[in-house]
Amino acid sequence: MFEVVPCPPERLEELFALRARVWIVEGADPAAFESGQWTDGHDGHRAHCMVLDGDRLIAGASLSMHDSLAELDEPEAYAALPLPISGRIAAPARVIVDASYRGSGIAQRLLDAQDHAASAAGAVIAVRQASPAMRRLLERRGWQSHGPGPADRRFPGVEFTVMTIVPGAR
Repeated sequence: MFEVVPCPPERLEELFALRARVWIVEGADPAAFESGQWTDGHDGHRAHCMVLDGDRLIAGASLSMHDSLAELDEPEAYAALPLPISGRIAAPARVIVDASYRGSGIAQRLLDAQDHAASAAGAVIAVRQASPAMRRLLERRGWQSHGPGPADRRFPGVEFTVMTIVPGAR
């Protein structure tokens, strides 16, 4: 019913605003998103996708590809993991779904799109930090948990988990 499509540049600010709204509803500190958006310096090189209901943006996700751990957000979170010596590293992130659309399979479609893009780009490993709800989805998809990720002051009380998977392995 809902299709995952690339997010055009002219809708990125709307996507970044949806990220902030979704997380604030989930308990994030509103002061952490003073601009009303959740974006950072890495968003410029991420591939962003979105889901629309008519013209309304209701969900989104992003993916970045890297040649080394040093290029990742919070590379220290992955430093102790048994990762391949060489090869492309996928960093899928920022899966968000408007609360009124949860339970309709949209998150799974976004994860499918991230997995496909990582495989198509030749990733040998994918790494991410997942919230408790996302962790449950990812474990069912074959992702492995490696313990807690760094605390993030924007998300008080949320314990993120460092996770990995070999793209195309599921």
